[in-house]
Amino acid sequence: MAPGAKSISKITPPKGTRDMYPEEALKRRYLEQAWRDASVRCGFEEIHGPTFETTDLYAVKSGEGILGELFQAYSGKAPEELEQVRATGRAPYAVRPEFTPTLARMFAAKAGGLPRPCKWFTGGSYFRAERPQRGRLREFLQWNVDFVGDDGTSMGRAVADVEILGVAISLLRDLGLTRADTVVAYSDRRMAEAVLRHIGATDETLPAWFAWIDSIPKNPAAAMVKARELGLSDLEVRFVIGYFFNQKADARVLAALDENPTGTPAFVKFQQSLMMVPEVADSIAQLRRSADVIEQFGLGGWGVQHNAVVRGLAYYTGLVFEVLADGERAVAGGGRYDRLIELMGGPPTPAVGFAMGDVVVSLLLEDKGLMPQGAELMEAVSRRPASVRPEVFVVGADDESSDALVRRLCADLRRGVESGAYKDAGGRKPWSAARHDAASGGVRPMHARVSYKSTRNLKKLLADGEKQFSRLAAIVHGEDRVQLKDFDARRDLTPKDIGLSDTHAEFSVDPSSVVYVGRAAERVLG
Repeated sequence: MAPGAKSISKITPPKGTRDMYPEEALKRRYLEQAWRDASVRCGFEEIHGPTFETTDLYAVKSGEGILGELFQAYSGKAPEELEQVRATGRAPYAVRPEFTPTLARMFAAKAGGLPRPCKWFTGGSYFRAERPQRGRLREFLQWNVDFVGDDGTSMGRAVADVEILGVAISLLRDLGLTRADTVVAYSDRRMAEAVLRHIGATDETLPAWFAWIDSIPKNPAAAMVKARELGLSDLEVRFVIGYFFNQKADARVLAALDENPTGTPAFVKFQQSLMMVPEVADSIAQLRRSADVIEQFGLGGWGVQHNAVVRGLAYYTGLVFEVLADGERAVAGGGRYDRLIELMGGPPTPAVGFAMGDVVVSLLLEDKGLMPQGAELMEAVSRRPASVRPEVFVVGADDESSDALVRRLCADLRRGVESGAYKDAGGRKPWSAARHDAASGGVRPMHARVSYKSTRNLKKLLADGEKQFSRLAAIVHGEDRVQLKDFDARRDLTPKDIGLSDTHAEFSVDPSSVVYVGRAAERVLG
């Protein structure tokens, strides 16, 4: 050090943030690409919003929990900003803690000129002023996926909900996670609200009750103390815990009570009375419809209904869900927010979405040995990205009887077919180039879309596919009766045309078939 020079104290990064050197940055890029590929293949389009918003945006409907975690900001140059801080204790701006309010604001601003539905995704940095701990930082990367503007029917809601669940599950599969590693726990916020109102909750107490339920699994003993602070009687506490935490996985919660309430005559009578509440019956019917669509999309076994999933944010209005790892770690979460866009000045618009942060899922992948390292990481980050242009547009040629096959084919195309060589090697390196190798029976995942139009007119459905710039159309007549149309070449294709089979006249929905649509599409598209 030169004579007379002053030493500079060591400056460390802010608490709850990360410095990312090359290897860590590559791992982040690997996860970002997986997020993007899963979104694109499921037909979602990328958007972006500002990193900071007006604080009022989060005051509309996010809830006090979010407001208490804002990193607030003001320029210091405008006198009115300083005056606002002095008068209200709240700065005019905040760096974003979540994306849903931004999305609702963006949609409301241009609602009249946007298509229905809008399937959007985004990724970027978010910020929350909370205590850093394992899996939770103050600055983090987050993936957001939303389906905005379903047709409002029971089936339309179910399809939108399951499309959202589906893209989350697609990501889990792409990363090599299985049903043994993760589960999608879901419920209906309307049902939870109706149950709490039936017990005695009011508009004023509902937010606190929901926050209390959300906190119970984290610390059941502390939650019992909090219940008294909320003014809940012993009987109300028993009813709430008996209804929301009545599964085997909730044994720790039930143990916080001196008696399991679920078998008592009072609780049985309480359950019977719930079935007379219209909102409860409607929610149960909607969840059953969603369960049927989950099966049609080939997602059976990934999801389980769990009444205790209520989510803490105030804007949820229907389906709510969490992706849980190892039974308790929340990897992702989201739900339906049918009133938020209207609150932002837009028209009444149903919407559903979810978010996943990078911190927990990265730790999960490291813990499971599913994060590539070294040369494998470099190769994984260099792989071919998902095609932004839709590769296969799937339509039903007949009435609604073909809908289940259409959904099944679309889901299978997005998923791909794992090769025999990959399975023989143990199937635990999802980044491996052999995973979907065609030479060993594999089929790469594809960007597949369906039409959300109510029409059954085939000509109009195909026109919808062309309008979305799809490369191919798969017209489903039956399990082994699928036509393939090349939009660019303006011609119909046969298995013989592309060298798949001389004995089959049409293609198949079955991934194991030699004339499977995905196999044919890969031949045509490369």
